[in-house]
Amino acid sequence: MPTPSTNDRMCIWDSRGPARGHGPYFEIISHFVRQFNCDMVNTIKLTEIGKYTTGVFDRGAAEISAYDPASKRLFVVNAQAATIDILDLSDPTSPVQISQIAVGSFGAVANSVAVKNGTIAVAVEAVDKTNPGKVVFYDANGTYLKDVQVGALPDMLTFSPDGSKVLVANEGESATVDPEGSVSIIDLSGGVSNLTQANVTTAGFTSFNGSEAQLRTEGVRIFAGKTAAQDFEPEYIAVAADGQTAYVTLQENNSVAVIDIPTATVTELQPLGLKDHSLAGNGLDASDRDNNAININTWPVSGMYMPDAIATFSSNGQTYYVTANEGDDRGENRSVRNLTLDPTVFPNAATLKLDANLGRLSVSGIDGDTDGDGDYDKLYAYGARSFSVWDSQGNLVYDSGDDFEQMTAQLFPANFNASNDNNTFDNRSDNKGPEPEGIVVGTVGDRTYGFIGLERIGGVMVYDITNPASPEFVQYLNNRDFSQNVQLPAAGDLGPEGLTFISAADSPTGLPLLVVTNEISGSTTNYAIAPNNTGGIVGTEVGETLNGSNQIDFINGLGGSDRIFGGNQDDVIYGGAGNDTIAGNNGNDLLFGESGANKISGDNGNDAIYGGADSDTITGNNGSDTLFGGAGSDNLNGGNGDDILFGGMGLDTLIGDAGNDTINLGFDGATDTIFYNSSKGRDTVNQFLTGTGGDIISFSGIAAIDVVQSGSNTLFRVGDGIAGNIGFG
Repeated sequence: MPTPSTNDRMCIWDSRGPARGHGPYFEIISHFVRQFNCDMVNTIKLTEIGKYTTGVFDRGAAEISAYDPASKRLFVVNAQAATIDILDLSDPTSPVQISQIAVGSFGAVANSVAVKNGTIAVAVEAVDKTNPGKVVFYDANGTYLKDVQVGALPDMLTFSPDGSKVLVANEGESATVDPEGSVSIIDLSGGVSNLTQANVTTAGFTSFNGSEAQLRTEGVRIFAGKTAAQDFEPEYIAVAADGQTAYVTLQENNSVAVIDIPTATVTELQPLGLKDHSLAGNGLDASDRDNNAININTWPVSGMYMPDAIATFSSNGQTYYVTANEGDDRGENRSVRNLTLDPTVFPNAATLKLDANLGRLSVSGIDGDTDGDGDYDKLYAYGARSFSVWDSQGNLVYDSGDDFEQMTAQLFPANFNASNDNNTFDNRSDNKGPEPEGIVVGTVGDRTYGFIGLERIGGVMVYDITNPASPEFVQYLNNRDFSQNVQLPAAGDLGPEGLTFISAADSPTGLPLLVVTNEISGSTTNYAIAPNNTGGIVGTEVGETLNGSNQIDFINGLGGSDRIFGGNQDDVIYGGAGNDTIAGNNGNDLLFGESGANKISGDNGNDAIYGGADSDTITGNNGSDTLFGGAGSDNLNGGNGDDILFGGMGLDTLIGDAGNDTINLGFDGATDTIFYNSSKGRDTVNQFLTGTGGDIISFSGIAAIDVVQSGSNTLFRVGDGIAGNIGFG
């Protein structure tokens, strides 16, 4: 199993200081993270901090998301409801739906959403998906702006980096007819309000018609009886940083198309080639009928990379792209046991065709007869069960080999290669394994990271890809609970479809975030990305006491109910599982309770504290602190200083205490209780719910309460009898 990077020269947090316009809590966290240098931090750690659940199982209720930093709203494709769900992400520990955009009047369902500069673009397929679809534009409130027609089955869209164009992958998937695939380019340079159909150009593939035989010899997979333009089905688009070039995955064709954006021209096809699974480090478990064994082995199989998602990044002035090598078929797949294998190439064919070996493996039935004699000289499997890094010319720079299956085998041996709608062991071994589908790239400080979603077994793989030729594994996150029925929310996230990286500059908290939308569980989960040091203090799976020092400490409690105490510097503490007691002590600390009913205190300094998913008790104590309760019925007390409190989901109790505090109750509809003492400063309460079952304010030290009518407004004014004291505002 790969181990996390231990490169102590890795700098991930820059020293530019906080970005502007994010409010006091951003200032607190940014002040904290910019204290670190190369000697203190060598990697990152992702921590789940919040989740929104639709409660809809296996209906695509959370597929793709896009974030608008100005409104702090997340826009999520809900295919089940034919809507875009608008989630408030101002408190990412407790995302809530505040509205929906219905797309039914423009077609069947939404397939993709993208956001830039407050403009939301939605790809909507036609009721008959072989007809042209539409891209519909809205503002951040969900108000309709404009729409234009694009190609058949617009499956994915993205803005250019400067926001002047929208690129749309028109998959053109066949049904009763087979429409041509294409990429639409929508010019927004004149503003959305002036958008017309004349602003839409199409990059098509008709120029490759008639060259199918030559393209096949070059490695571009094209089905018999199809023109190139019919057969190419654009799946996903990534735009280079300069906004001039787009890279488009043609999944079933095992290729990437390169598009010159200014001229809307496909300039190149890059066949991706084959992965040799007979090489050490490229193994796979090829059978779901191998006596309940995990059998990751090398086999005489060639994997077609067939990526779904793609993303670009730059390194040393060069453009690279990364791919999630999922694999896909159109029904032409066959099991190896049903094929006639060439006896010279496969002298042990009878053994290979056993169910416990390759017999059950799904391979292409139209590829592999290289000499045309009717038997199979090569076995072409779907997908590569990996992610890859390619240069701008389509040359393979790096592939993660069998990392994904090796890691999931060690972490989930009883449910290895389970699918996303059942917990059955080995279920997907004979068919694409964990299926990496989504991929996104994000920059944290001066490091570049790749985040890869595993559609079947679930979870996200994280790699440092700053050096494209030598990525380093960082973390694998999977909150799935295999002891639970998959249809229950307690089962966790199932079927990660889309990933959205939110930079520190755009984040509502000042920490970078990763948002994962899960199509099977219908859930949207937020992860905070924070600094870590693999050489720090690490606990065990049982409860213990862990103490910091006079240096900056990184403490990971892991399992058990721990007692963790920071030292005298700016510490990062992760509680892990269990009901932990965490004290930051001195310094501006970053504290994560994670799972369990935790008791967390920031103590001295300007601290940022995340409670986690259970009912936590959080106290800021001295300093201007930011407290996130998250899910559960939490008890938050700001203590001294001008604090910001986020109650989050659940029946929370919030006390600003001394200082002028800001208390955010959230839009969860639960009854929160706020305690206010007139001698403790002036507090501001946001998202107060009135009426039956609404929130409660409990006052102490109040001498008088007046109700004043001001026009149509009823003002509730309290005082403490001291002249000039404006009290609670």
